[in-house]
Amino acid sequence: MKVAYHFKCGDLTVQYDRYFYEILFRNYLQLKNPTLSSKILVGDLCIMGNETKGIHPLTFLNELVQFNKETWKRISPDDSMILLRENVFIICFETIQKELAEKLHLSLSDNTHYIGAFEIDNSVELQWWYYGECIGPKYRIIEKDIYVLTDSEEPEDLEYANELKEYFDTLFFDKVRVEYSRYRYSVFDDNHNYQNAKRAVQWKKSVDSLFSTITDEITGKLIDTAPELTDRLWAISNAFDNAETGEQYAQAMSSCRRVFEYVADCLFPATDEIVDGHSLKKDKYKNRLIEFASREFKSESNIDLIVASTSYLFEEWEKLYKLSNKGVHSSTHRQECRRCIIRTILLLDDIISIKKTPFEVNIINNKLIDRLNDKL
Repeated sequence: MKVAYHFKCGDLTVQYDRYFYEILFRNYLQLKNPTLSSKILVGDLCIMGNETKGIHPLTFLNELVQFNKETWKRISPDDSMILLRENVFIICFETIQKELAEKLHLSLSDNTHYIGAFEIDNSVELQWWYYGECIGPKYRIIEKDIYVLTDSEEPEDLEYANELKEYFDTLFFDKVRVEYSRYRYSVFDDNHNYQNAKRAVQWKKSVDSLFSTITDEITGKLIDTAPELTDRLWAISNAFDNAETGEQYAQAMSSCRRVFEYVADCLFPATDEIVDGHSLKKDKYKNRLIEFASREFKSESNIDLIVASTSYLFEEWEKLYKLSNKGVHSSTHRQECRRCIIRTILLLDDIISIKKTPFEVNIINNKLIDRLNDKL
């Protein structure tokens, strides 16, 4: 999500933008294993008096902050009045995870100049104007690296960018570099307009809904025949969310593999059969899953779908195994592990798509039977 952090700067006698950079970025760098890839938009919140003329301040703020909508907000209605009364500086993350946004907010809460933060919805024209048009992207952060954005290679632009680079070198980023933004998000960018911003938001909401539907169907259908799947999927998410080292990401990937093996066992238990020269024994999970697809739905295209999905997944596992043995940077492990998790989920969706009848219910009831026997 897009989140803007607000600071009041009327009583500061120092260069307030760098003052607030130091506060926010130092807090960010002190977070444990921050995972972020985002452009940073900065600038003053330029609300002119004529823009609110004839409009009740609370009405304007309700629209600006979206108090009436269920978006992420860490600013009170009373504190939001400061946005109208004082000079306010904005540091806005174009994309940031909700958990990280919350941690940053809490780390800033004790600062007397900090007003609060809230989620920005670019489909709301007022928010797009103040947090997309009136301010612009000046930096890019990728984990603990920062890039100073400059429009061109003109000497004046480069001189200013290098000056900022020297400043950010003092804030303990791993790397500080200059990146040419080529006038992106400027008047020279034909794609920088409200209509495109609105469509991007609508697309993201549509994709979120699409993935939500996939996960709903997995839990609503496949768990009937694989009752332990919920716990195993939770284990993947938990391992991924808490991973910091290559070895820990490899463990998350191993959880993906165990899900694959467990589902294969539930759908097509091991057998001594050999079909078309392919063994269906215990360790032949891929063969058994393909045979399940073949018997369930006599369509070559559907079988090809399972073959392709499992092949991609095995390639991701192999790649992650190799990375974990080479001591590659943890950010690379995280990216590969995320791809592995996504492919695992999509494979489960592929399995659901080839099953035209309900999955056989597989209830584990031994504990209930044991309790009933104990009472007899």
